[in-house]
Amino acid sequence: MYPVSPTFFFSLLGHNTTLKSQTFQHVPFFFPSLIDYVTSAKYWRRRTTPEQDTFFPPLSDPSSSQFQQFFIEDLRSFSRRHSEHFVHFSIIRWKKMDTFLHPIAYSLLSLRKYRYKLHPLRICKLVAFVFFVVVVSLILITPLLSHNEILYSTPKEVPILQKTHAFIHSAYYYPVSKSLGNNAVALVTTMNKRTVPVITDYTINLHGSHLKKRVANVATLTTEHLLNDRCDYSLVLVQTNLLTGMTKLEIESEGVLTEIPFKTPKYSAPKPVVFCVSPQFAAEQWQTFLTQIHISKNVLGKTVFIAFRYGAHLQLYVVSMVESYYKLIKEYEKLGLVSIEPWLTIKFPVTDGPYLEPNRNVELRNQAAAHTDCILMYKEAVSFVGILDMDDILIPNNANSYYEEFEREYGGSWFVSALQYGKADFETIKVAELESQSISAIVRNARRLPTKDQGKSFVRPERFNSSWSHYSRNSDNKPIYWTPKQTVPLMMRKKQMKFNGIFHMKNMYLKNLTDVRDGAVPLNPGDNITQLISEEHLAEIDAEMKSILSLEPIAQLSTTLPKDDFYMPIIFKCYNDSFYHLRDTKTLMNDITCVNAFDCELPQREDMPCIHSDATYHSGPSMFPITFHWATDAFFTNEIGCYQ
Repeated sequence: MYPVSPTFFFSLLGHNTTLKSQTFQHVPFFFPSLIDYVTSAKYWRRRTTPEQDTFFPPLSDPSSSQFQQFFIEDLRSFSRRHSEHFVHFSIIRWKKMDTFLHPIAYSLLSLRKYRYKLHPLRICKLVAFVFFVVVVSLILITPLLSHNEILYSTPKEVPILQKTHAFIHSAYYYPVSKSLGNNAVALVTTMNKRTVPVITDYTINLHGSHLKKRVANVATLTTEHLLNDRCDYSLVLVQTNLLTGMTKLEIESEGVLTEIPFKTPKYSAPKPVVFCVSPQFAAEQWQTFLTQIHISKNVLGKTVFIAFRYGAHLQLYVVSMVESYYKLIKEYEKLGLVSIEPWLTIKFPVTDGPYLEPNRNVELRNQAAAHTDCILMYKEAVSFVGILDMDDILIPNNANSYYEEFEREYGGSWFVSALQYGKADFETIKVAELESQSISAIVRNARRLPTKDQGKSFVRPERFNSSWSHYSRNSDNKPIYWTPKQTVPLMMRKKQMKFNGIFHMKNMYLKNLTDVRDGAVPLNPGDNITQLISEEHLAEIDAEMKSILSLEPIAQLSTTLPKDDFYMPIIFKCYNDSFYHLRDTKTLMNDITCVNAFDCELPQREDMPCIHSDATYHSGPSMFPITFHWATDAFFTNEIGCYQ
């Protein structure tokens, strides 16, 4: 058998001229015995270029000596030199006229010589290569697909349980943000979490516009309240990113749009630390405010006062307050020492059916929403945000300012999510005369109680977007990623402060100035070794406070400020009957009791007028499943009274 080039090809066709099979007795491997007749043939020599090919036209007699001579000569020449040829024959079977293709041998070196043909081997190699690439790609990509930040799955369908209403407390637009990203939008809402089975699985469509440009995006929902607690309404933070220079914000559902007013956050603040104080209602105990403001503040002045002590700005949220007390705070606000924000009662002005009343079914006037609003307001302006009540006093230990202590305790660590300070209960005294106020007397007459309260958190605002009343429920096991390829996150956790604690003035009893004794400074509730505050600092604080209280606009308020407790005992009894006794006996279960005191009866006194927050309320068009309501132009009025 002669060696055969891959470029040999035989195609059998039919014609009339007959040729005996023995004509090709020298090449029996080309034609098996089943072939009986051959008609005209085409044969040419294949060279390296088409121009060098030699073509022999059809022969009337393929058995001629001329044809056989060239064919046999070239075949033997190929076996010696491996030259390449192409032979094309037309052959038919007897009476059947069927086309027959003879199988050919091949060499890998000669596959490229087939013009305009796709060889079966090339197909097999291509399929094998594609299969190899797919297998390798799956092996490399599969670990990455397990990463939640890289795997983008289609949002699952969330079943709607009922049509509800939501109140928007505030909406912020961040042109630039250290943690939210540029062009971020955040809405603080009180929402019925039983709209869907799990409210955090639901998403909301937000649209942002600027001139003729419009961007839509899906906003995620998060909450600081437990999903299984008894209160139907919860803080829900709505968050996404839209477009540069946004001038219009809209919520969309099933083609229905409603425009929502928004504001930009603060990008500067008087101090690097801000304390967010829980919403005040029926507030009358102005002595706690003076203690808080004079210990926490640190303002330098040359003519009026020297320095407020530890350097934090107070952000107050007020629902209702005795009018003279409110005027006192406004004077401090004029000095730049405090900021006041009306905290509004939730109202749904226009509805298309019955709904669950929100104020009675949300935890404590939704304090978490106020603290979240405060974090979002100062997120870009300060280094630390503290969450506390008016009667929670924090005094730095072995530091001259809050900033110094917080920086020292964070220590530049990414694993510390928040600083959690314990809260020790104290009872102490207060005096009714404005000009007789003394922080030293309050501290020296304090006596520690055996009870403790839940602590409070102080956080870096770039690490949090929301907070509960005592801490953020996202502060423990909070994942962080150093690189995009990191699949296993590192975890941040709260740091429990053991060397310092909060001085909680749980009970303050009125005393005559003549009955006030000069006691010792109590021990720090954290380490129980060091003094709560130094004698030197106490003297400075008292001197500074007397300088402020002697200012004429403030001194004039002395005769109008409350001289006794009226609302405080009523509120304390109501709280105790509602949930304090359950908490203190450790029988309070959130899935059974909604911690709320909105039904407390607060009698009004004509000789003690109150201011109350109010605003212009708005309702959006009816939407499914949530209709949104909001307020604009918030203000304080003395026509409502001391209510929640």
